[in-house]
Parts: sequence; structure tokens; C-alpha cells
Amino acid sequence: MHTEHEHGHTHEHTHEHTHDHHHEHGHSHAETPGASPKDLALLKYMLEHNKQHASELADMSARFAGADLTNTAKLIGDAVHYFDHANEMLEKAVNSIDGSV
Repeated sequence: MHTEHEHGHTHEHTHEHTHDHHHEHGHSHAETPGASPKDLALLKYMLEHNKQHASELADMSARFAGADLTNTAKLIGDAVHYFDHANEMLEKAVNSIDGSV
């Protein structure tokens, strides 16, 4: 359960690589329901994108562990664990529609 609380920090972050987070998501409600080839392509892209971020975070966790920032390394490692689970579900989604498009 999420409860309201104040944050004493910002949520800014930087990336060591560049990528475009803007995607065209136009659609028409007149389209046939179900996954389109464009939906499948976007889902596959997002899955690979998430895998790259999980890998970057795992590397960061290892660096922090080596710098004796054990708690930080564990928190990031836990986040990678959840990334991996989310990616498994996305991969199942891709597989469930890959043959139907």
C-alpha cells in the first residue's frame, strides 16, 4: 500500500549513454482490436531497452559493492532483481503475440 510522504531528495539521474525516450504512439480506435505489428515491435524494443538498463544497473551495483557501499549495492541489486522479473513477463507477452501478428 502506498502512503503519501514527502521526499527530501530529487529524482534526477543521468545516463552514461544516449537514447531517445520519445516514441510515436499514434493509433486509431477504428483499428482491429489486438496486437499490431507496430505494437509487437514496440514491445520488443522496450524489452531490449529494459534488459540494457538492468545490465547497467547490475554493473553499477558491483562497482558500489567494490567501493564498500554495501547498502547501496544491495538496493540496486534488488532493483535489478525486479527488472529481471518484469523483463521475464514482457518476454512472455512478446512470445504470446509473436505468432499472432
